[in-house]
Order: sequence, then structure tokens, then C-alpha cells
Amino acid sequence: MRPLLSFLTVLLISINFISCDKLKTEDEKSPQKTIVVLCDLSESTSNLRDAYLDSFKKVTSPIGHGDVIVAAKITEASITEPEIPVKEAFPEFVPQDKMGNPTDNPVLVKKAKKEADERLGREKEEIAKIANHIFFAKRDDRQRILHTDIMSSLHVAEKVFKNYRRDRSILVMLSDMIEDSSEYNFEKENLTDRRIEEILAKEKARNRIPDLRDVKVYVVAAGAGGSKRFFAAQNFWLRYFKECGANLSKENYGSALLDFNE
Repeated sequence: MRPLLSFLTVLLISINFISCDKLKTEDEKSPQKTIVVLCDLSESTSNLRDAYLDSFKKVTSPIGHGDVIVAAKITEASITEPEIPVKEAFPEFVPQDKMGNPTDNPVLVKKAKKEADERLGREKEEIAKIANHIFFAKRDDRQRILHTDIMSSLHVAEKVFKNYRRDRSILVMLSDMIEDSSEYNFEKENLTDRRIEEILAKEKARNRIPDLRDVKVYVVAAGAGGSKRFFAAQNFWLRYFKECGANLSKENYGSALLDFNE
């Protein structure tokens, strides 16, 4: 009798663990994210477009149901005339029956998930085509972007994150990070520690530091222009994004997007 009782006890405990694991899996929900990609399409980055496209594909790969992807161009008038060729808020996955009513029927849920995943895949393919056109489209003299107001473009990102609030906020900069605006020209600036502090103080005094609190930042293709300019620009942007409240680490600032497990 005791062996049978012991067996039943173990069986009940196992069933309980399995049930708990199942409930945990069903109740757990992947964190939803808003991804903003800012693209520097100035003449100085014309040789970086292959790296741009490769990075963009890595960025869109983990996008899931309920996520948001926005891609905007960095221009000389980023804040006043933002160009946003990609703006997609994907709906959450909610399994429904043929009548459009929510369902937890395993067969219907599996079928609905498969269809939703396929639809999401097609939409991401369309976004990749748009990106390809953005990066490689031929432009005449009137369409060429000669200056890059990177600081101004970050205010566009701020607005996107505040309008599309998700569990996580991620900013990807596809740029050589050479600010060339009416205010600053990093081609000519000597970005010493003192000069960086002067720029930050000036921007704060004018209330022009964007609010990017808790935003994780990746900078890609930043190696253009030689090592001296690279490290000077890197030093500036690491400190600038810190003032914004964002999280930009050195390992996420480079000429390629090595890792994007988001």
C-alpha cells in the first residue's frame, strides 16, 4: 500500500509542477519594445550604406508582436522637417476564433499564431525593402544631404519614445556621428574635454538636451573619418547621451553592429 501511496504522491507533485510551468509560460509575456533608427544619409557616409543595411536587418530581425519600429533620416533640418519613411506599430497577438472572439482553444491558438507570425514576417520584409531604397536610392543635387544635425534628430527620437511607450526603448544611430549643423561642425571643432563641457553647458542652458531616460543606444558605422576623429566624437557622444539619461556603452559604439539581442 505504501509504495502505491508514494507513487501517487510523486505523481501529484509532478502534475503540480507541470501545471505551474504551463501557467508560468502562458502568463509570461515578452517585453515589448520601441526601436528608433536614425539614418545619416549625408555625402560623408556614402561608403557606409552596406553596413547600414546589414545593421538594419539585424535590428528588425527580433521585432515581435506589439513592437514599434520607426526609421527617420538625419538631415540639416531634422527637428523642423523630419523625414520618417518607416513608422510601424505592430499589433499584439490576440488569438481569436472565426467570429473574431478571443479564444484559448489550443488548436485555434496555434493556427492563429502561425498566421500572425507569417503576416509579421511579410511586413518586416516590406520594411527591409524600404530601408534598401532609403540607403541606396540615387539622389540629384537638390536631394543631397550636405549637413547633419544629429542633436536635433534626437529630439525626434524623444517624441517617438514618448508617443509609443513600451517596456523597452532602443535607439540605433546609423551615422559617422560627425555633427555638421548651424551650431557645431565636428570637422573643425577641437573636441577637448573643456570644449565638450562648454557645448553641454550651452545646450543645457538652452533647454535643448532631449529626454532619453532609460533608452539603450547603439551607434553603428561611427568609424568613418579616421581614428583621431573617431575617438574625439566617441568621447563627446558618450558624455552627451549620459546627459540625456540614455545608456550608451563603448562596446555598442563602433563600425559594425556586432550584437543585437533585443
